[in-house]
Amino acid sequence: MARTKRYTHHLPLCISIALAVSAFCYWYFLCPHLLLAREQTQLFLWTSSYLTERMIIPGGLAQYLGEMLTQFFIFPQAGALIYAVLFVLSQWLTWKLIKRFVRREKAFRYYPLSLIAPIALWYLANNIYVPMTLTVAIVLTLAIMALLPSKGKARLPILLILIPVGYWLVGPAIVLLLLCHPRWSPLLAVLLAVCIIASAHFTPYPLRQVARGIDYYWEEPLLGTKEEMKYDMLLRSSQWEKIVDLYRSEQPPSLACQNAAALALYHTGHINQQHLSESLELSGQTLRSQTSAIMMSEIYMLLSMNNMSQRAAFEAMEAIPNHNKSGRVLRRLAETNLISGHYDVVLKYLSILDESTFYRSWSEKLRPLALHPKKLKAHPTYARFQDTYQKTNDEFFN
Repeated sequence: MARTKRYTHHLPLCISIALAVSAFCYWYFLCPHLLLAREQTQLFLWTSSYLTERMIIPGGLAQYLGEMLTQFFIFPQAGALIYAVLFVLSQWLTWKLIKRFVRREKAFRYYPLSLIAPIALWYLANNIYVPMTLTVAIVLTLAIMALLPSKGKARLPILLILIPVGYWLVGPAIVLLLLCHPRWSPLLAVLLAVCIIASAHFTPYPLRQVARGIDYYWEEPLLGTKEEMKYDMLLRSSQWEKIVDLYRSEQPPSLACQNAAALALYHTGHINQQHLSESLELSGQTLRSQTSAIMMSEIYMLLSMNNMSQRAAFEAMEAIPNHNKSGRVLRRLAETNLISGHYDVVLKYLSILDESTFYRSWSEKLRPLALHPKKLKAHPTYARFQDTYQKTNDEFFN
């Protein structure tokens, strides 16, 4: 009997550890391309105006915190760790809530139910069109539920306050609070419906989107395929051999991926420059998604086609479904304007990147080149690009 109690006492901890390790390994080793793809759909800024923009809409706190966490996805190991922590936290909070409704001696048999929340969040995270906002909103709602008193007359008045306040902070995920007081759930549901309908009159979003969650799901299929995200991850770090291996394992249908593969074959010595020129497809069909546009911007830059790179970067920015800015794209736009000699524009972009976490140091390194253009001639990369730009005809942005 003592051995059984010891077993049941340590098993929940072992399951939580296994969940954390599994989540970390999954995201870091199998899906780092999804983490990087999420990061390049936003630019989190440490400014009061950025915070205000989020807090004036329903679910703004969840969106703000979600974007704050997503900025760390620029390092896949950090993104994998964040997901692991969120999944375990949701599992622990769910278990805490389950124990309120079952007897202590029978609680352990219901422990598998605590895995429902992390499994659901894991499934949603695999969909690139479900941003971190929803994941954070559910975890915050579970935390609110865990902090509520399980009994007492004060529970209903507290819920009547938390429904409107919580809805504005985390969005429609606050509907989970209806489970905290089944007897009065119809009244609480009506209150939540009133909050949703009223907020649609104060925000520039249709009622359908407000009811679903303003930043809970991105409808436009513009971010690209997982295949493109894999190629883009390898392209941005110049892993040419891995691109060739990926291309040989299954030739991609995407034109942008084919261009990346052709460039990789050239860099690894499998084809010459003439074959590269014949293999590249540079039509507008390559800019069908944000990821493909970013890939083409990288490819154009490596080919010293500055204006084409800038055009692709603009297309990538416009393809972000919730109209966010992208730190990676702003960095590219700063580079292309530096090469073309529009130094005031460069400084404008750098002033934005200065308010970020992981693009600030890069911005500080580029600023002296924009302030003192003569230093650009000594730069090992930008000097070559600018020299090519000045000696070729300007096909775009005349």
